[in-house]
Amino acid sequence: MPYSDTYLYSPLSIKTVKDNRSLLLQFILSEIFHAMDANKKEDPLEFVFSSPACFFPYDWSYEVGCLNKIAEHAQLMPHAFPKLQQAVDSFTQTLHETLSNVVKNKKKNDPIPHEGLMEQLNTLYVHLEPFLIVCKDCENLLLFLIKNNNEVAELNKPHNLSSLLKKMFPEGIDGISDRLKTEYKNRSFHSFLPEIDRLISHYES
Repeated sequence: MPYSDTYLYSPLSIKTVKDNRSLLLQFILSEIFHAMDANKKEDPLEFVFSSPACFFPYDWSYEVGCLNKIAEHAQLMPHAFPKLQQAVDSFTQTLHETLSNVVKNKKKNDPIPHEGLMEQLNTLYVHLEPFLIVCKDCENLLLFLIKNNNEVAELNKPHNLSSLLKKMFPEGIDGISDRLKTEYKNRSFHSFLPEIDRLISHYES
């Protein structure tokens, strides 16, 4: 796996990740969404997985694949979620299998099978759910999920974001709306409250 001892792509570290667990999840999800988008557009393989940079920092413009970044973020997961070691192992194993399959295609210079990669990205998302549930009190993560409802739905067919949100908030969408409004109001983001209403309304529809 393309792991390195130095975190080149993640702004987080072992020392800072414990206080930024939900941010780590957003980074991972963003790269999953990017890999999914690259796969749909049939972008070159380098957009999904690239050979590790060899002349850092001189190769600063080197294209870095989404899966490479996920692999680096995944190194921080045991430090972010020490009580979820089994879930960390499951995610790591799935990531390893995904990388292995992509590397095989890269060595043969073959395109990545669209359906196969989508299935693996979906499995990665499913293995992230235990961590997402643990971080349900983070308003930024909730907002990120709702903003990316379409991406989550595409990844997790036939179950969409509602299945995850029900596990987080059994009381329903009203509980999520109240949580978001309360937290952003406490942070003095009063001007953002109408946007929350708009996003929640869009999600409900």
